[in-house]
Amino acid sequence: MNVETIIIDVLLYIFEAWIFAFYAKLISVPQTGPLKRTALIMIGYSFLLIIYEFQNLIFIIISVVVINAILFYTLFSINLKAAFFHSSILAGIMASSEAITMLLVSIFTNNIFKSAENYSYIYLIDIVISKLSYFIIAFVIASFFANKERKEKNIKPYWIMLLLPLSDIVIMVVFRELLLDYTVPTKLYFLGAIAAFFILLSNIVVFYAFEISQKESAELSDLRAIQQKQEIDQKYFEIVDQSNKEMQLFAHDTKNHLMQIRNMENMDSVQKYIDSIYPSIDKFSSIGISQNKILDLIISKYIKLCEKNHLQFSVNVKTANLHYIADADLSTILNNLLDNSMEAAEQSQEKRISFSLYSRSKRYDALVLENSCDVAPIIEGSQLKTTKPEKRLHGLGLKSVLKVVEKYSGMYDWEYDEKRKIFKTVIAFPKTNS
Repeated sequence: MNVETIIIDVLLYIFEAWIFAFYAKLISVPQTGPLKRTALIMIGYSFLLIIYEFQNLIFIIISVVVINAILFYTLFSINLKAAFFHSSILAGIMASSEAITMLLVSIFTNNIFKSAENYSYIYLIDIVISKLSYFIIAFVIASFFANKERKEKNIKPYWIMLLLPLSDIVIMVVFRELLLDYTVPTKLYFLGAIAAFFILLSNIVVFYAFEISQKESAELSDLRAIQQKQEIDQKYFEIVDQSNKEMQLFAHDTKNHLMQIRNMENMDSVQKYIDSIYPSIDKFSSIGISQNKILDLIISKYIKLCEKNHLQFSVNVKTANLHYIADADLSTILNNLLDNSMEAAEQSQEKRISFSLYSRSKRYDALVLENSCDVAPIIEGSQLKTTKPEKRLHGLGLKSVLKVVEKYSGMYDWEYDEKRKIFKTVIAFPKTNS
């Protein structure tokens, strides 16, 4: 075995080690730090490189399955059975990628994979084609085994990136055919092999850099979420504090109210007086009624807005609070829907809005929003048409709502009661989200 072949084999196993680590992180969560994980993976693949020199195919395949399974089990949150399953999957992908390479080479040239083994430079190009195919297939397989959350966060952003290894495979196949079909100096074979090496290296660097950027983006999102939670807590405490101050003032006046009631001569007068002070008591009940801070904040916000705009706003959220919906998503749904309801109610005679959340058995939670609306909505196709003067902003709020509803596998519906002049929105969220 010459020096060139040894170097090629070392590069081959380094790339395979990277593919293993990439695949494992897509389907599972690492249990060790990156340095320790990288070191142990490289030690494991160094053993595989040594075993490869024995040239015993069955022994090599068994060793690949066992060592990969050990690495899966010790470095990632995978049980032993799943570790051997995914290890076998990777071994199968590796074998199939070599078969695909042989097929591609045989289709485009008269020189199949094995015949290229006598040409170290061509052999390296074949290795690049084989390992890029291995990487693409491993990624596609990983996307099927990852859960929904990991698909959204870990896998979905990478699909567009697959254009890089796919285009590199095409380039390598074409370049290989040119080298073998035409008489070219040895120098060009060498340059082709060097180019293949850098193509392989560029894929590792690009995907690693993209992985780092995704990680930084996720950390930034987490920081924003923490900041948003802190802002929500601060606003919530400010509202509670203001409510407590108002309650203290009301408590101070309670003595006067009781003395006034005591001096009244008949029940009709007492009832009228209680009715007159009841709204000042009822407004305190909106704080903390749902045990969901962002929901309570939004309810409090629209109670204030409706009071300012002389709209009746009734709320019933005592049997469900949509705690499983992220704060930003819940804000998107409620703010858009309630803004639209206020706009319609302000232009109606009744000027009324009713907001309810309730639980239906163990299957789903329902959000029901009704508002008075004197003018029937305009329908364009199957979509509601905006009546706002800014036509370019048509339906953006509702589209945002529908996107969030779809994210949580919910169902959205609306209806308009021509007789009662009521527009009703209903959203059902499966409790599988909770």
